[in-house]
Amino acid sequence: MREHFEGRSQRFECEFRVRQPNAGWHWLFARGRCLFDSAGNPVRFVGSATDITDQRQSQFDKEKLESQLRQSQKMEAIGTLAGGIAHDFNNILGAILGYSELAIQHCAENSDLRRYLDNVMHATERAKKLVERILGFSRSGLGNQVKFNVQSVVAETLELLQASLPVGIQLQKNLAADTAGVIGDPTDLHQVTMNLCTNAIQAMDRGGILSVVLERSQLSEQRVLARGSLSPGAYVRLIVSDTGSGIPSGILERIFDPFFTTKGVGQGTGLGLSLVHGIINDLGGAIDVATTDQGTQFDIWLPVAGEMPLPIREPSQSLPLGQGQTVMIVDDEQALVALAEESIAQLGYEPVGFDSSLAALRAYQDTPDRFDAILTDESMPDLNGTELADRIRQLRPSIPIILMTGHGSMELSQRGTQIGINEMLLKPLHSRDLAESLARAFGSVPS
Repeated sequence: MREHFEGRSQRFECEFRVRQPNAGWHWLFARGRCLFDSAGNPVRFVGSATDITDQRQSQFDKEKLESQLRQSQKMEAIGTLAGGIAHDFNNILGAILGYSELAIQHCAENSDLRRYLDNVMHATERAKKLVERILGFSRSGLGNQVKFNVQSVVAETLELLQASLPVGIQLQKNLAADTAGVIGDPTDLHQVTMNLCTNAIQAMDRGGILSVVLERSQLSEQRVLARGSLSPGAYVRLIVSDTGSGIPSGILERIFDPFFTTKGVGQGTGLGLSLVHGIINDLGGAIDVATTDQGTQFDIWLPVAGEMPLPIREPSQSLPLGQGQTVMIVDDEQALVALAEESIAQLGYEPVGFDSSLAALRAYQDTPDRFDAILTDESMPDLNGTELADRIRQLRPSIPIILMTGHGSMELSQRGTQIGINEMLLKPLHSRDLAESLARAFGSVPS
């Protein structure tokens, strides 16, 4: 208004809020024009004020819908990207998992090397589950819901984390949830714990203390937290805190937003805490955040769903072995062909590997009676796995065929059923998965 009265603008326009005594807020749009005398002094101001509350609400609703659309498009893009990399990523995991299993067979039971390899196996299995989680990121709801022991999952996560702590970071832990059980996917809780700990470590670039506490808590009344509310009942509380510089107040409200990150380009995706928030919502819990210039603390509250004993590692049973049957192996990754040949040979079969589906088909056409079973990958150039299986089935309908894939889908499962695929295995494969599947294919173990 001062700008206009002093002649530096042609008109006055302004939007502002007013609150009526017994009603809510209203938005007004005021506009006017000042009239001046011959000496240039303001003598009259004329204008109007219009209630634009409905227009502002419509604009807000439109912006909200546009934001949801952009978010949906981002999630769809993530799903498309994840589907594209799932095959190659699972091939890498398959090599890590397979050769680790082979190495375990040649090391002492209680040696340091065996413990290191067990941790590699745990990490690979988590990575496999993480791929599945990323593929389902844009879908609401949980994956496999089971009751699991919370303390065992957190303890395993911290064991993996301990080996890679940066110099200057000290881990202090106090896990006292005992047999508290939660319903959900254990991999989700592993991811929550790993993400929170990783963020805490990154907040302490000059070193500090990472504290992880797991305890039971009983609420007698409803409690509202920073993200979510809790009803009265029994809960298990995961507390992850650091001694870093804290979270600036200006971004505290945005830390759980997808794609929001304060890290530099290439250093963060902005998905860590948004995944944490989504997982905790799915598990029926809530999140509280407290931060100062001396550190940050995240409190994760999860409803207790009864008791679940701490798991006991059972001695592994012997794998079912073959009787010299010849198995054709088809995969476009030469490293995985070599790995499968070695693994299958140790299971008592005679492997014959091909890194080309066309070469495999020609070999089968030349000597169809040579092979007793087919083990093929799905994603390959030239002929994919189901196309290869269909061509082989036309030559010999009764031969057992096992399909491997790093990105299963209902469509692929239905196509495999129509062709007559005996089983479909998700990569990366454990040697037990392979042994039992081949044994079922040959009828040596019940399906």
